[in-house]
Amino acid sequence: PSRSIPLVIERITGRYVEGRINGERFKDFVGRIGKKDLRGMIQDLTKVPAYEEDPTFYSDWGDPREFSMGDMGIGECAGEVVSLIDFDLAEAERLLFEAQISLDEGDVVSASKGSFEAMVQAAKGLVKTEFLDVPNETETIVKEFKERFYDTKIFFDRFAKGKFANYLLRRHTNREEDHTDGSRQLVEEAQLFIEATHSCYAKIAESRMADSPVPISSQRDKGIVGADQ
Repeated sequence: PSRSIPLVIERITGRYVEGRINGERFKDFVGRIGKKDLRGMIQDLTKVPAYEEDPTFYSDWGDPREFSMGDMGIGECAGEVVSLIDFDLAEAERLLFEAQISLDEGDVVSASKGSFEAMVQAAKGLVKTEFLDVPNETETIVKEFKERFYDTKIFFDRFAKGKFANYLLRRHTNREEDHTDGSRQLVEEAQLFIEATHSCYAKIAESRMADSPVPISSQRDKGIVGADQ
C-alpha cells in the first residue's frame, strides 16, 4: 500500500546504514543478506489494515475524502484502470520471487517448479485478454497461449522472435524430465518470459487504442482507459 512506502524506505535504508560492512554498496548489501531476509523485513507492511484499525489507508495522499465507488476518477491514482492481466502478472512475479529465494537456499526442486508456475501464470493473464474464462489448467493455458499468441506471432519479439515464448513451450513439453540441474537457467528464463509478457500486453493495448473509433470520454465510461490518461 502506498501509505506504507515511507516506512518501507525507512526500514530498508536504516538496516543498510546499520548493517553495511566497510562502506558496502547497497546492491552488495542486499545480495549479502538475501531476498528472504529483505522480504521478512517489510512483510508486515504489505497488508492493508482494517478500516477500524487505520482509516488513513482509505484516502488518497493529501485528500481527506475516503475511497468509494462514487469517487472514481478523482485523486492521483483513482482514475487508473487495473486490468485483470495486472493481477496475474503480479502473481507471476511473486511466484518467481519465491523461486529465486528457493534457488538462493539451494532448494533447486522448488526453484525449478516455481519458475515454471510463474511462466504459466503470466501466460494465463495474457490469454485472459482474449479468453476470460480460461480454465485454471496448465495444459489448457499453454495450448491457448500457443494458438493465440505464438502461432499468430503476436508474442514475438522484434529481434528475438519466438525465443521467449519457447521457454514456456519447451518446458511444458518436457515437464516430466528432471530440470533441477538447470534450475538457475529456468529462473532466468522465467524472468525473461514475464518481461516479454509485459511487452506483448503493452503492444496489444496500444494497438487496440489506436484502432478504437470510440472517443476518449466514452472509453473512460466503458473502462477502456483511466481518467488520468
